[in-house]
Amino acid sequence: EAMHKRQLNKWMNAAHKPGFVPPKAYVIGCADATHYTLGVEVKHHIEPLLDRGQPLHFSSLNAAKAQLSRLGLTQAYLRMSCAYEECGFAGSQKFSDIPLPLR
Repeated sequence: EAMHKRQLNKWMNAAHKPGFVPPKAYVIGCADATHYTLGVEVKHHIEPLLDRGQPLHFSSLNAAKAQLSRLGLTQAYLRMSCAYEECGFAGSQKFSDIPLPLR
């Protein structure tokens, strides 16, 4: 599954009941990658954020944050993953989530 940018935009701009909690958004990077992608948590799964059927890619963290901010989000998480065991995190987890304010 995937989340299209227009779907997220409609979700964020729809009328919400008091107490609405926006979805968790992620800026996803890998230790040896040259770009960041975006993901949105839906029903406890992170789905890639697509535009016209293609994953969104950003060459900088600031560009990725700016896109999420334009979509109405104020908070995201930087998910850094490491493909190498020697650089891994505690336990079997191969990533780390770092809170990332957007405003």
